[in-house]
Amino acid sequence: MQDIVCTSSAVALPQPRVPITTRLATMDDVPFLDGLQKQHHKQLGFFPRAQMEGYIENGWVLVAEDATTRQPLGYCASRDRYLKRDELGVIYQLCVTPGFQRGLIGATLIKEVFERSAYGCRLYCCWCAQDLAANYFWESLGFVPIAFRAGSTGKKRVHIFWQKRIDAGQSHIGDRQSAIPYWYPFQTNAGAIREDRVVFPIPPGTHWRDVVAQASCPCLPVKKKLEKKESNEKDTGRMPVPQTKPGIALMRGFSFQSEEPAAPDFDELSRVAKATKPKAPKPPKAKIDPAFLAKARELRDRWMERVNGSLALPAVIGKYHVHRVASYIHVEEPPMRRLAG
Repeated sequence: MQDIVCTSSAVALPQPRVPITTRLATMDDVPFLDGLQKQHHKQLGFFPRAQMEGYIENGWVLVAEDATTRQPLGYCASRDRYLKRDELGVIYQLCVTPGFQRGLIGATLIKEVFERSAYGCRLYCCWCAQDLAANYFWESLGFVPIAFRAGSTGKKRVHIFWQKRIDAGQSHIGDRQSAIPYWYPFQTNAGAIREDRVVFPIPPGTHWRDVVAQASCPCLPVKKKLEKKESNEKDTGRMPVPQTKPGIALMRGFSFQSEEPAAPDFDELSRVAKATKPKAPKPPKAKIDPAFLAKARELRDRWMERVNGSLALPAVIGKYHVHRVASYIHVEEPPMRRLAG
């Protein structure tokens, strides 16, 4: 395995083309955030409005705006704790308003995310679909493609797992002993996909563009449980006819109603029809065989031990240096006491 050599030609992050400021999002920003993510939902996925509001309340959303006009230009949704790991943060969504892209607004938001993170957070990661040009953005900031997974069954995409050390002295070409070890989850079963997926390391010598994944995997046999409803009534698929009270016969061919028949309530009829219509059973979710998951976990542990020990990672040369500037608290040592004697 060939080790990575320090050949980085990255430069410090220059000033954005538009003078911007970053701040925490407020509830007044919800229309902007919701509209922007709907416009790019194929690239971002989608946060329901209630979920976005919850992220705002927790301080997990940053907004970039024009320093002069206060016009919002983009946002970033992130957390400095991911999968119950204090050293790992995650970026969920990053989006810039069309017309202002390629102006270092996204890079400035990422740098601000690093600066605002907890002291113990040393790594940041993100998932990005392989067919998106956003992968080149993460690559330009020095993120490393470590692993991949198959996407949802419908879209059949491949997702790349990017990761980056965020402290200035902890790049992937730094000190091997003091560097924070890379890590990736060997399984995901939540998030936007909501399907059980195994995560695999990117093989050595394979570029992230050339990774191929299959959605199928060894799964446990699933028994379909369909409840059969016994009913003597035949479902004709027609709207039920309102019944009226029988009339009183006076003469042949003539009658009158004892009460005027009520007008049919079509809203009620529609609700009754929907309630009586049988629902199609949902397909059962396949569960991955635990024996296969155990092998995937061992593969992850062995591979990451090799990666963190010999730096056998894909050669990624970031275009810009985007790191967190570490600030240390200086504590004065108490004066030594003289020992009497």
